[in-house]
Amino acid sequence: MDVTASIDSIGFGRFQWLLLAYTGLAWLADACETMLLSFLGLAVKCDWGLTSSQAAALTSVVFAGMMAGVYTLGALADQLGRRRGFLTSALLLGVAGLASAFSPNYSVLLGLRCVVGFALGGTPIAVTLFAEFLPSRGRGGWLLALQAWWTLGTVVMACIAWRTVSTPGLGWRWMLGLGSAPLFLLLALYPALPESPHWLASRGEEAAARAVLLRVARTNGRAGAGWAPLPTRDAGEAGAGVVIGSWPATPDATPPPTPAKAARAGWGLGAALARVAASLRALYSPEFRRTTLLLDGIWFTNAITYYGLVLLSTELQTAHKEEQCTPDGQPNLVGRDFLNIVITSAAEAPGLLAIAFLVDGRGRKWSLRAGLLLTGLSILLLLAAGPGGGAQLFMLFLSRAGIMGAYSVLYIYTPEIYPTKLRSFGLALCNAMSRVGGFAAPYATVSLVESGRQTAALCLLGGMCLLACAAAFFLEHETRGRDLQAVRLPGPEPEDEALDGTPVGASPAMSAELVHTPRPPSGAQAS
Repeated sequence: MDVTASIDSIGFGRFQWLLLAYTGLAWLADACETMLLSFLGLAVKCDWGLTSSQAAALTSVVFAGMMAGVYTLGALADQLGRRRGFLTSALLLGVAGLASAFSPNYSVLLGLRCVVGFALGGTPIAVTLFAEFLPSRGRGGWLLALQAWWTLGTVVMACIAWRTVSTPGLGWRWMLGLGSAPLFLLLALYPALPESPHWLASRGEEAAARAVLLRVARTNGRAGAGWAPLPTRDAGEAGAGVVIGSWPATPDATPPPTPAKAARAGWGLGAALARVAASLRALYSPEFRRTTLLLDGIWFTNAITYYGLVLLSTELQTAHKEEQCTPDGQPNLVGRDFLNIVITSAAEAPGLLAIAFLVDGRGRKWSLRAGLLLTGLSILLLLAAGPGGGAQLFMLFLSRAGIMGAYSVLYIYTPEIYPTKLRSFGLALCNAMSRVGGFAAPYATVSLVESGRQTAALCLLGGMCLLACAAAFFLEHETRGRDLQAVRLPGPEPEDEALDGTPVGASPAMSAELVHTPRPPSGAQAS
């Protein structure tokens, strides 16, 4: 079954707009939980009298949880479907996020924030799910539209923090509670969320994949448009509006048999570890090794820089003040400080807008390098900016715009470079590296600034961005306009290995979908 051709034939329409709103809400919720880290450590530190190390741990433990979540929930999404993986992530995130607001002490809060981090490890499933419903043409622009929800979430959370953290009687507990609200709306709408047809087809469930594609066609008003009838396992369904599937559109056409769902056998610890090991072997196989290693490093750098800048947006507002906390246990932040934080958060919007014009025009790799170069130079120029002045705000604005653009390109490029059966796990692996960067961010920024080594923090972030920009020149493949099915999976397919390592047979349709597209000439790969 050629799912990509079917979606290209259907085109972008009402279905994708609705899915953009749903997955965008998930991305907004993720951004809220991430942005509040900029305020939570300082607010709880002032309220409970924590040490700087304890406050930094409230941020780092979230990323420690993410490192476990990206592997577990990424593998779950590849094995049991994008839909179930997404549900697990959203449910855990909503419950743990809300429970954090009622934490009676530091230990409970620390544990709940770790669970929040584990759940956040699954939110990239939303990117994979949305990408797998997009036509090849213009996919990059629509994935950037999804990223815009992240930017909206950071601004929303900055405004929530301004209203709650600075208001006596509200404080950080209200900030945490309000930050978890979008998750419960997601859970209420979950029954309407479809499974990815790419995932269904990769599992040999052609009938289910065709049903989802028909739903997309009908929602987009493409059914009954005079196209060839769709062959189905029963008698065929005429007037489908698009040709879905790779079999002749004749009344007696019969698709190939669907294989037994043998790969779903067992979800014990041993089976799960075997699947993870098989996926890792595929990702670090000769075909993907260079790309995976480069992406690991670039994702790490993007994360330590992005989250470092998020934390510095607040930290630099208090760095020049004698006291970080007021006598009544509130952060020493005034209205102007919060306004500066909102402005730097809003900088992500022009970063996304600039990348939207570049990612499909100049390509993914060129756009990635441009974002990293702008970020690195802007951070280094912060060394010449005075504390709390307009120059500092401007350089923070540029650096946030640049790193958001680079991060957005990575979320487009990474799912496009891997085949369907490794897509969620490949994105999860890169996210795991980014979580290592996020874990290190408070120690590379806040701890250095509080110890009087602000110059070291800025040189570290700026220098790493320039190195990542150089590394991006060595990425081999440009994925602009790439067919998401036209990637060969080397060796036995991880999800289809039996527990004893014996490959399970694949259907002719599944084999046809994993044929590798010949590499373009070297000139076409450059970007």
